[in-house]
Amino acid sequence: MKGKFEKNRTEDKDFDIVELHASFCSIFASPVRLRILWMLGNGEKNVGEIAKELHLPLPNISQHLRLMRDLGAVRTKKSGRMVYYANANPKFLKGSNFIREGLIEELKRRVSF
Repeated sequence: MKGKFEKNRTEDKDFDIVELHASFCSIFASPVRLRILWMLGNGEKNVGEIAKELHLPLPNISQHLRLMRDLGAVRTKKSGRMVYYANANPKFLKGSNFIREGLIEELKRRVSF
């Protein structure tokens, strides 16, 4: 499966940043993927470390990481037989945090009514 962020995709005359943005935001639709994104904000980890920390099966985490890699949210680095994952761009985590902060502000506002 080809990733959405492949270089030749951006050169395509039919390239649509809105479609790419919407597809990328599917990462935010999964609590597991959000937790992975936030976890990787503290540094790179391998799939086993992520699975252990989230108390989820390794195949489940691998599936989420594959999607996140294909969408360009995480990058990989191989060290021997081990693959390490890291956030591809700190702005992705910042964007997620802005959304989270906005949600918390709105929840507080609603409670104060």
